[in-house]
Amino acid sequence: MSAKMIDRPAIPNRGHQKAYSQFQQEYCIISEYNMLRKQALPGIYVIPSAQNSLLWFGVLFVRQGVYQGGIFRFCIHIPEAFPDGGCPRVVFQSKTFHPMINPSTGEMDVKSGFHEWRKNVNHIWQVVQYIRRAFYKIETKAPLNQEASEMYEKNQEGFIENVQSCVKSSQERVYDPPPTDDQHYISFEPYDNEVHGQIRDAIFKGKENEEESSSLGLSWVQPGSLQPFSKPTS
Repeated sequence: MSAKMIDRPAIPNRGHQKAYSQFQQEYCIISEYNMLRKQALPGIYVIPSAQNSLLWFGVLFVRQGVYQGGIFRFCIHIPEAFPDGGCPRVVFQSKTFHPMINPSTGEMDVKSGFHEWRKNVNHIWQVVQYIRRAFYKIETKAPLNQEASEMYEKNQEGFIENVQSCVKSSQERVYDPPPTDDQHYISFEPYDNEVHGQIRDAIFKGKENEEESSSLGLSWVQPGSLQPFSKPTS
């Protein structure tokens, strides 16, 4: 997947300086996404919306720990004033039982990790890393889900039971149709050799680069696997 300049409606009557600022913002966002790609964070996939560069779609595959097997979708909302302004907001799309995630809104407590967002010091890839780490190392300080926090501290059995229910629900919804017509929304479909076989072979043989593969708009999860673009076991 590669970032590209996003066309956004021009704001009238703001003068040439505003247009220049928007251009600079788009450049900053592309740079942020390229930095994220270079990190190659395992099990987490993120791409800017095709319709709004300030909205990024993401999905996290948890591979170990209490949330193992979970497939959690989220959105990153970048402030309008970016790269100035505050910390990006992270909102999970489905109900996720976690001390750091508001059970009503799905919003994650990101500010605890970035008390003061500093331009050219803090980057979006660090936010993505923070999201991933939160599912491997559980924090209960200043929780947004008080019930989850108390269970984690005092009732591990109950906490695990709720998490497992959450994980199961996320797996059952992995093939849900996209809630948006945005071309960059990350969606998956069951593996079909007639549809995906040739693309899969090209990916694993290295005959096509990442940009060419992603432009086809096809993703899959091999039956029995929780990893996208997964190889058959035999």
